[in-house]
Amino acid sequence: MFCSSCGKQIEDTTKFCPFCGAPVEADEAPAAEAPAEEAPAAEEAPEAPAEATEAPAEEAAPEVTPVVADTVIDASEAADLKPSEEPAAEAPAETSPIEEAPAEAPVANAFAAAPAAEAPVTGFAAPGSVPAAPAPEPVAPAIEAPVEAPADEEKPKKKGKKVAIIIISIAAALILLAGAGVGVFFFMLNSKYTKATEAFENGDYETSLQLFTELNTYKDSQHWAEGSQVELDSQKVDGLIEAKDFDGAMKILKEVSDFYGSDKKGKEAKTLSSELLTVKTAFESKDAKDYSNAKQLFNSLTTLKEKYAREPVICDALKAEQDKDWMRIIADCYGIQANDLELAYLNNPSDDNAKTIAEAYNNGGTDDYKAIESIMKPQADDEKALVETAIKGLKYKYALKIADEMKFDEAIALLEEIGSFEDASTKLTEVKAQYKELEDTYAAAEAYYKNGEYYKAMAAWQKISKYKDSAEKAKTCEQTMPSNGSMKKGSGSISLKINAPSGMSVLVRVYNSKGDVAAQVFIRAGKNATVKLGAGTYTMKVAYGNKWYGDKDLFGGTGIYLQLKNGSSPNFTLKKNYRYTLTLQSGSGNVGTDTVAGGASGM
Repeated sequence: MFCSSCGKQIEDTTKFCPFCGAPVEADEAPAAEAPAEEAPAAEEAPEAPAEATEAPAEEAAPEVTPVVADTVIDASEAADLKPSEEPAAEAPAETSPIEEAPAEAPVANAFAAAPAAEAPVTGFAAPGSVPAAPAPEPVAPAIEAPVEAPADEEKPKKKGKKVAIIIISIAAALILLAGAGVGVFFFMLNSKYTKATEAFENGDYETSLQLFTELNTYKDSQHWAEGSQVELDSQKVDGLIEAKDFDGAMKILKEVSDFYGSDKKGKEAKTLSSELLTVKTAFESKDAKDYSNAKQLFNSLTTLKEKYAREPVICDALKAEQDKDWMRIIADCYGIQANDLELAYLNNPSDDNAKTIAEAYNNGGTDDYKAIESIMKPQADDEKALVETAIKGLKYKYALKIADEMKFDEAIALLEEIGSFEDASTKLTEVKAQYKELEDTYAAAEAYYKNGEYYKAMAAWQKISKYKDSAEKAKTCEQTMPSNGSMKKGSGSISLKINAPSGMSVLVRVYNSKGDVAAQVFIRAGKNATVKLGAGTYTMKVAYGNKWYGDKDLFGGTGIYLQLKNGSSPNFTLKKNYRYTLTLQSGSGNVGTDTVAGGASGM
């Protein structure tokens, strides 16, 4: 069996179509005649149609419940499909059965929203931007269903009235449904717009961007989609600043400024962009090693002053690096480490570490680089680099100092540690050469000493007196002065008496014509001694002094070594059976002198 209204197949026993709610008429002729017999009753008793309307409504309720809201026709129409009088055809125009439906049938909720559909529309900026859905054409089966009519001529006439009523009712319902659909559509748009706005206000810019983008031209959605993207981009600014991509950060800030204009966010973005330009210029000056200008620019900051508060101190440290002022670098970097950017600790240290750094700085340096190295704990990379350079500088300075003090092992170790710092490699070569020379000199001094050349040993050790124990060794080289008349040598019948000057001791050596020592004697100051000689011609050499360094070095470098002269000749002729006296004195006399070449070694 098929519904005469919507044309869908339904059960034979149902009284109302579960799809459209229309009353169901049987296909048999007797069922079709029933309305014809009831027509007079409608004229005599006007209330009869009302009863007819109510009766099927009560039975229709359980049938209509599963019907989908956007396709159902209110069950109240069933009551208007069977009026017996002709004026009933005009009823939909005056009082629509749809308006009565909410009171009599559960399906009425499908139409209750129709008047409310206009409410969301009034809340949108441009409701006309979405055209209303056109009313659908009446469905063909609704007209064709009752075509198969019985032979009775009156029945088609009554059927025609019912079809007209059904068509009018369906058209009205579809129009209301179309209006409801438009209302629902605009309600959904407004709901999404509200969610997008809430997301934006709550800082969920990814959600607001998605929703506003989907809304497209609805209201000002495009504007706020752009605003959402601007806000998302602005979240990248801090990262770009940290990465020192100031151009990238300023580009985004311009977008923010352009979007918000004179609003607070726009002004803040413009101010921050201006500050970043100053920061960018400051870093460019810093990279160009113009530290004075960079420091001035960093100090001129306002909004970002705290963020870059350490930079002026870093500029000072970099300037100190140029000047090789290693302790200034340490002082600046410790100030950053101790969060004392004004370096107040230099005048008023608050703890032992600050005191150590302050004393080293105020005293112009320190030898205790190890203590400084243990105190410094830089965090940032640029601080680490500066401190590393400064520590190397302190080690370099200390290495050269102790190299002068002949502490070569430690000096060489430090210079090797700092490697290519400054001219450390060159200094290392020089220090190693110096070290070798000292070692050689020390070894030579020891050899002299063992050989009895005490003055030469002393001279060598004194030359390297700061090296090892050279100074102490040198003190052991002076020997005890020989006794008067000692070291005597000579023989013969001729006596030669020699008087020493009062101020110095002397050693006299007499050489024969072959150049051999024929006689010698040591005479202390103010004393005299006699030697024996045979007749012949001799030369005489005299060594004067007050410190004795053995019979090889004699009086050493402080002694006076002279060859006596007889007039212009160095020869003295001694005759047999004569006694001779030689008085050695300063000033004029009948014996001349000439300096002995080579000093003690020339005696």
